[in-house]
Amino acid sequence: MTKGFFVLGLATVSTSALSNERDQAKTLYSSLTGGTANKDTADKYEGYMRDKKYREAAKEIIEANEGFYNVTLKNFFTPMTNEDGTQFAPLNDMTALLIGATRDDIDFFRVFWDNIMYQFDGTLTGANRDKYYLEDLDVTVPKYNRTKNEMYEAAENGLVPLGNKKYFKQTQQNTYTTLDPAAIAGMFSTRGFAAAYYPDGTNRAAFAYFAQNFLCKDMAELSDTSIPDFRVRRDVDRSPGGSSDTYKTYCVGCHAGQDALGGAFAYYDYVDGRMVYGAHDVVIDGRAEVVGPVAPKINANNMFPDGKITTSDSWINLWTTGQNEYIGWGSQQNGNGAKDLGKMLAETKQVRTCLSQKVFETVCHRSPTSDTDKSIIQSMAKQFDKDRNMKNVFINAAVACMGE
Repeated sequence: MTKGFFVLGLATVSTSALSNERDQAKTLYSSLTGGTANKDTADKYEGYMRDKKYREAAKEIIEANEGFYNVTLKNFFTPMTNEDGTQFAPLNDMTALLIGATRDDIDFFRVFWDNIMYQFDGTLTGANRDKYYLEDLDVTVPKYNRTKNEMYEAAENGLVPLGNKKYFKQTQQNTYTTLDPAAIAGMFSTRGFAAAYYPDGTNRAAFAYFAQNFLCKDMAELSDTSIPDFRVRRDVDRSPGGSSDTYKTYCVGCHAGQDALGGAFAYYDYVDGRMVYGAHDVVIDGRAEVVGPVAPKINANNMFPDGKITTSDSWINLWTTGQNEYIGWGSQQNGNGAKDLGKMLAETKQVRTCLSQKVFETVCHRSPTSDTDKSIIQSMAKQFDKDRNMKNVFINAAVACMGE
């Protein structure tokens, strides 16, 4: 029997003489949970394979095993929450949001803008009623704290199942991540995102790492020197090393588009363990004052006085035409703040393709090099665009690759 392919709804399932139903059952289980199916489990899902109930098997495996949420999703999303891109960072409120949105089958793209977050809940306890006791699990976690990550680390250390809807719940960010409703913008206003991408520099990291993690593009790949530079900030030297040619042929390619979008993050900072928005503590002539709404660091360095001085959180997308048009940006071309930007990014086609590719690589344990692999990813992305369901992306990838 030669290797062939047959179409199963969305995905393409590979079969070969070396793949039988039991192999498929074991592969499906391990790809979704990170574990190994025992004999009883393999027997059960082998029956599903014989009956061609591939998606039913995948869904049941996900909901019956803690491994999908606590291992597969935790390892998948965690690199997106830190500049090092490591899987070994602790659970935080950004990771929790991405996992929870996947678990609950909600419109996943709400994580880029909406007033949602995920916390742990239980019976209030402690002398100051500042902890939750998760009775069935015999685990105690601190209440949410804007300056600490203790709730999430305690839950992770206590092995709290992230599939448990009784103790791991969706709530709103109001009063938790921030007291200012204008700051709320999905993952962009979580403490985890702020800790990773707002502490240093001028918040350019916020979009640069979004591009890397959700568009699968480094800034060098987005560089376009044909874009007008009227939004490039004054902290960018127009003659680095004494040569204006370097700026014109290299620096402007990233900064023209990035700085035009980066205004969305101008009001944010991360100071003393917490996200700050709009009101920033500074010392002027020995006196403590509050300034804003633009974070002082944004305009602090003056390398080119005629460069853009940021006075608001307005942004404009200058990459909708030209070499980056293929990204398929959302229709909104300008706005104010991270929420508006997040809504635009939520409608961007490349986000679907990027996340589908990342899931494929995670579940199938290889990069998509063949035409067949690339076709699978395209189909996954199209389905993701329709149903907006992140869990289905994992299911579709697992089913497509279970015969390899």
